[in-house]
Amino acid sequence: MKISLLEIFKVFFIIGLQLLGGGYVIVPLLKKYLVEERHWLNEEELTDFFALSQCIPGIIAGNIAVCAGHKVRGILGAITALLGIIVPCFLAILIIVQLISGFTDNQTVQNAFKGIRISVVVLIFITIKELWSKSVNSVFSYFLFFAIFAALCLLPISPVFIIISAGLISLIYFRLKGVKNA
Repeated sequence: MKISLLEIFKVFFIIGLQLLGGGYVIVPLLKKYLVEERHWLNEEELTDFFALSQCIPGIIAGNIAVCAGHKVRGILGAITALLGIIVPCFLAILIIVQLISGFTDNQTVQNAFKGIRISVVVLIFITIKELWSKSVNSVFSYFLFFAIFAALCLLPISPVFIIISAGLISLIYFRLKGVKNA
């Protein structure tokens, strides 16, 4: 069944309305709407799109929307999903700019943002927990995780180089091991 562009826009618009706090927050929302409710993606595809979205330039939420939209409906689906995810943010920014001057010193507004920050941290924690359980599940993946973590913390190397190196190491490892598409 061909999914309409209007349906793609509507779903990503709803996700965009709920998206506070950056790219990591989008994963539980995408899981709910695209994996569990509509079955447009499976969990492995979502994890792959999330990983890919972190490796390419741009906003993580927009990158994931493009990947998911393309999978569901090709180039038009990618464009529609991207528009759906960014329109709520654009409208919110327009409204906030109009209202911000009168509220910056308001204690209630400041307290609300403190609560929002806490909820974003919880959503990021949930995302990390889910990605960990699906990605770090072998001796090799534990080794690679700790090697990457140590390299990021101890070496003055660009994360881009580390990501590319991790991909090449995995490719070589699985080729030598004889596992295809792993």
